[in-house]
Amino acid sequence: MPLSTSDSDSSKRRLRPDRFTVVLLSTIFVILASIEVMSRERFDATSKVQRREASERKALLAVRDGGAITDPHIALVGNSLMLEGVDQPLLKAKLNPRYVAAPYFVLGTSYYDWFFGLKRLFAEGMRPEYVLLGLSPNQLASSDVRGDISARYMIQQADLLDIVRKTHMDATRGSEFILAHYSEFYSTREITRGFVMSRVLPSVGELLHGRYSNVRDPEIGASVLEPLAASRLAALNELCRANGAHLLFVVPPSYQKGAETIRVAGQERGVTVLVPVRDGEFDDSDYQSDGVHMNEKGAQIFTTRLADSLNRDLPQ
Repeated sequence: MPLSTSDSDSSKRRLRPDRFTVVLLSTIFVILASIEVMSRERFDATSKVQRREASERKALLAVRDGGAITDPHIALVGNSLMLEGVDQPLLKAKLNPRYVAAPYFVLGTSYYDWFFGLKRLFAEGMRPEYVLLGLSPNQLASSDVRGDISARYMIQQADLLDIVRKTHMDATRGSEFILAHYSEFYSTREITRGFVMSRVLPSVGELLHGRYSNVRDPEIGASVLEPLAASRLAALNELCRANGAHLLFVVPPSYQKGAETIRVAGQERGVTVLVPVRDGEFDDSDYQSDGVHMNEKGAQIFTTRLADSLNRDLPQ
């Protein structure tokens, strides 16, 4: 039976949102937009780590080697192992002055962060003569990404779904990861929460930091590490060559074993792998209290040997 005119009008009124709903939705939108704008303005200014990473990234993107270059750049990239382990003034003093190191260190990153991170940097114009990436054995073999921060700052839009598939994210985590690429507030919410927690309950923040800093990844056997290292070094090498750069890979000292396995895998794939410090060569006196990152003494040894390796392997 067809609806009467009065029934039709009544149905349209029910479908049309009332004034309260419109006001409520508009208010929520304004609040969310304000939070997003505030996050974009304040996060860089508040976070010391973010200021450093943003500054390093900007400087690296300005690198345009090519043609008859006299001072080729080395894009020096990695995570906290490289940040704490490379004494940059010492590296500059020890390295052949012909080469200019351009550092960019992003905390908590692993292989996928840097494969797709380098892909985005190249897409945005970075053109160094060399890329020197430093990861530990477990980080090179990892199937994870840092998460929302990487989605926002390291990975380009075209690669988001590829990352979701390669890291086997479920639908919820994948949706969050993609959303983080577009929203400053959403991508930095965990960092903001941690910052607030450290100010409101500093003892709790210190307790959690101490607990998680002592967590160690299990050792990866050579039979698992070798094929992973070979395929991933080959992929990194292909990416760099396609963009006019030469890949160098360095294994920074850590509690993790497998540096020699990575070196052999790289040799078989034509990738230069530097191992300035052998597995087990460093003891507790070379590490910070967390037993993971190098202290000043360890950093000086590692940096000196790294510079020696580069001076030996790079054209003079």
